Amino acid sequence: MEQSPASLQTEQENEEEGYQRVHQQCRDLVSSLPIVEGCSYPDLCFHDGFFRPMPPMVAAMMVRKLFEARPTDIILATLPMSGTTWLKALLFATVNRNSSPSSTGNLATLNPHQCVPFLEVELYGDGARVPDMDSIPSPRLLATHIPFHFLPNSVVDSGCRVVYLCRNPKDNFVSFWHFINKVRKNNGGEPLPLEVGFDHFCQGRSPGGPFWDHMLGYWKASLQVGGCNVLFMRYEELMKDPRAELKRLAEFVGCPFTQEEQANGVLEDIVETCGFEKLSSLEVNKVGKQTFSRVKVDNDSFFRRGVVGDWMNHLTPDMAQRIDKIIESKFEGSGLAP
Repeated sequence: MEQSPASLQTEQENEEEGYQRVHQQCRDLVSSLPIVEGCSYPDLCFHDGFFRPMPPMVAAMMVRKLFEARPTDIILATLPMSGTTWLKALLFATVNRNSSPSSTGNLATLNPHQCVPFLEVELYGDGARVPDMDSIPSPRLLATHIPFHFLPNSVVDSGCRVVYLCRNPKDNFVSFWHFINKVRKNNGGEPLPLEVGFDHFCQGRSPGGPFWDHMLGYWKASLQVGGCNVLFMRYEELMKDPRAELKRLAEFVGCPFTQEEQANGVLEDIVETCGFEKLSSLEVNKVGKQTFSRVKVDNDSFFRRGVVGDWMNHLTPDMAQRIDKIIESKFEGSGLAP
């Protein structure tokens, strides 16, 4: 029987009250957590194996408690500055390539982060408003920096697809350092010295938590048979052969390219449309801002260089050796060699 307008309104009010109650519980818990100053913006708090600024940590807890994944969902998981923007564009263009208006047209007017929203810093980032998850067309394309062990059980239980992109930790750090300094400057903060940021990174004090735990969590999940449905990708391989990696991505998310599409150069068109040079030249990515948990981020902050090996221009040999030793120690026996 169809609900009356009055009963529907009561149900919505109850849902909002319950949502706000959970949000307050999460806020109360986060307010009691230890704080690490000076390694991000805002400062980071620590809980259950990972670090996030306070508002995204609250939202991550909300995601863990309330988000119900669907079998058709596609979730892109990364550490910050691991190629997230690029893969969002590739994923969106691939899944929606036959839609009208075309995905490539949308990418000409929308920043990739508007096409694939973050769970914890956008959708669940407002404690006063229940996210309208039903308004996102299926398959829902979602993104997160949450480590695997902190994801809600529904991600595994639903059988939804998770795409994980990792990047060489040295390049990852350099990209994040440039990014966070721009964010700090735009929000009235002082620059983060390279040496200070590097020391925090090597001790695991960075958004998303220790890079080794974040990467290993998704790596091990990708090896499980009958477990979470995870595709593990590497930024360097995507740079080396974007056509082959895009084909692998499309097959994994359930929309493989047909032989006709491949013959007609559809893969090459998407690779070019979503390439660094093309995206960074678009007006939408040169101006405007995104708001993540009330922090303003310039769209052009997501497009700096996008190259492999830029760490050599910033890190000393001793710094590089320090990260190499961490990788050797933490990844030993895992089969993962980033």
